[in-house]
Amino acid sequence: MNKYLFTFFILISGTSNLRAQSPVDSAEYIIDYSEKLLLRIYTITKSNSLTINNTTVGKSLVLKPNGQTNLGFGFNYKRFGLGLAIGLPKSADSNSKYGKTKRIDMQGSIYGNKMGGDGFFQLYEGYYNSNPNDFITWTSESLPQNPTMRILSFGLSGFYLFNNEKYSYRAAFVRDEVQKRSAGSFLLGLFANYDEAYTDNGFIPQDFPDSARVKIDLKEFATFAFGVTVGYAHNFVIKEKLVLGFAIIPGFGYQHINIVHLNDDTGIEDQPAGQLLTRIAAGYEFNKFYLGLTGSINFRNLNFNPYEFQLETQQFRVIFGKRFL
Repeated sequence: MNKYLFTFFILISGTSNLRAQSPVDSAEYIIDYSEKLLLRIYTITKSNSLTINNTTVGKSLVLKPNGQTNLGFGFNYKRFGLGLAIGLPKSADSNSKYGKTKRIDMQGSIYGNKMGGDGFFQLYEGYYNSNPNDFITWTSESLPQNPTMRILSFGLSGFYLFNNEKYSYRAAFVRDEVQKRSAGSFLLGLFANYDEAYTDNGFIPQDFPDSARVKIDLKEFATFAFGVTVGYAHNFVIKEKLVLGFAIIPGFGYQHINIVHLNDDTGIEDQPAGQLLTRIAAGYEFNKFYLGLTGSINFRNLNFNPYEFQLETQQFRVIFGKRFL
């Protein structure tokens, strides 16, 4: 992987411009600019972190990659969008304190009027422990690092919007539509995820003494989960210029878990799965320009007594765009 890895963001949205016949006049709530050219420049920050909690000893190990901000350019036209982001170089102080992280992080979406879907692929290598003082007395400015630790995550999800005549998911998170009046919608969908975390010598960094290692005596786990999602999304429009949006989409289903201990003992378990996808958006409309902020966090939890695992996939963007009307 290159030091300054290209990060692709593909946004392919919708397949039809037609809306179902309804007594509701959609034009009162939504302006569709998807047939127009939209150019944007943005910054994007992504992450994939892991927390491991041993419920028996009451210790939680928080592992994070060295964060990276990317500068991106993109466009939308006729419901097709594409963005390309380049990782900005990190300072020597950042690499010294948090270590180096190599990454491939690709995400894509399809958003129509009634239905939408998301997909992601993430491969991160190189993590640091953000809470060493919970295990030992740590005085160094550089945090404990685990350069061989890797997390692979990929997943797919889809949803149906029940109030698509009044509410636009695209207005908040794509911006090729504009929400004129406040509205919201319930969502129903499906999800499937695969997560795998692996280290050569365990998740506890090598800087820790052996006495700390017994608290988290794992070196690998993998889980496959799938299920249904039921959620709600809403856009608040203030003075026809400012839109504040959110989506809360919990998921419930089944998951299959494999773990490997430091002594190579293995374990397998099937259990209920749970995840929570949260999204926020804020945007301000000028005549032909707009400013936007979007963020999303996907929480995934699994348990394997006495361990609890929490994975978080995060993404935050600041956007400046122009519409050619």
